[in-house]
Amino acid sequence: MLTSIAAVLVTAGLATLGPTQSTPPSPEGQGGHDTRFQVISDTEIIIDGITYHSWDEVAQSGFHQMEETRCKAIALDWGDVVRGGANDCSFSRTNIEAQYDPSVQKYRIPVVVHIITNSNGTTGSVPDSRVYSQIEVLNEDFLAISGTNGAPGTDVQIEFYLATEDPNGNPTTGITRSANTTWFNDGGSYWNSLAWDTNRYLNIYTNSGGGALGYVPNLPQGGIAGSNSDRVVILYSTFGRNAPYNPYHLGRTTTHEVGHYLGLDHTFAGGCSNGYTSGDLINDTNPESSPTFGCPGSRNSCGLPAPFHNYMDYSDDICMNQFTPEQANRMRCTLEHYRPLLYSVAGPSGCSDADLAEPFGELNFFDVSAYLAAFNSQDPAADFDSNGNYDFFDVSLFLGLFNVGCP
Repeated sequence: MLTSIAAVLVTAGLATLGPTQSTPPSPEGQGGHDTRFQVISDTEIIIDGITYHSWDEVAQSGFHQMEETRCKAIALDWGDVVRGGANDCSFSRTNIEAQYDPSVQKYRIPVVVHIITNSNGTTGSVPDSRVYSQIEVLNEDFLAISGTNGAPGTDVQIEFYLATEDPNGNPTTGITRSANTTWFNDGGSYWNSLAWDTNRYLNIYTNSGGGALGYVPNLPQGGIAGSNSDRVVILYSTFGRNAPYNPYHLGRTTTHEVGHYLGLDHTFAGGCSNGYTSGDLINDTNPESSPTFGCPGSRNSCGLPAPFHNYMDYSDDICMNQFTPEQANRMRCTLEHYRPLLYSVAGPSGCSDADLAEPFGELNFFDVSAYLAAFNSQDPAADFDSNGNYDFFDVSLFLGLFNVGCP
């Protein structure tokens, strides 16, 4: 068994032009695409009839320094939702309860990433390495891992991993790839063709982002959870670590949008209103009259320091480093009441530390596949000696536990 599993593990890997005038092409398909924003290639991005020849030029244009283009507006209905315990994190209020505290238990969420390019595959491609790095960034931010940009924040005890089993029970990398220009332009209801069971997988799509850096169609409290359209959409050039679109190049657009996916609103929602029944429904995020852009040394708003280090503001990626304890409480409440089939409880469900994937209680190929995915993405679940490195010693520890089997 050691030889065969080891063999599986060994085979696993790990000139600027100025803007010119142009006429933008007609958008293809129907959907949420902003017709002012067309991505032809990484060296031909058309905004309001002006062609930019690099993502650096797009950044200098300030197009994504506006509320309507940073994170596409979510149509919120602030009427209350009556669903028993779900009232603790409804559309109209947050109740901070001990049962949602991160110390209770860690939740693990399987992710499928759908990479959508244009029809000939020349624009929109994201390599596997950047997908792995994006999962790593999510875990740095949601687990506040020491030594990372997310260290100053709250450890939410929500962990993400690329799915190792598809909806039909087959082994998978957790990554799909499609080439369709209409879908790349965020049209054509691609989610009806591509979505994996949205009750059981976090579906992330990368494409042109509909003209924004990213968006979710609605918060789960709005009833979207479980439908094919329940998704996170990310502009491909901001996805993963060292993405090409600086200053949105460190993966924090995805962290921000997953915050929405788990029930959070913007820190500046409601302006200077604050509390559990107004604004962002969170009391420990200082209110803001407007979003923060860039990365200021300091900024005051509503008579208080603006929360521009929060992932739910609009500051640059390098400036974001935290969720608050009450945001963590609300996200965990949202998981429990609005996405109850999405997560598994880490640790106690398995028969050993090598029991990483369902079905729990036995060691099989799915556990090996889960370890491979975790190792390649440098997921903390693969760091068996807990030293922050991902190397032969971690693999050896996993193999040892795997071959011992379940007690």
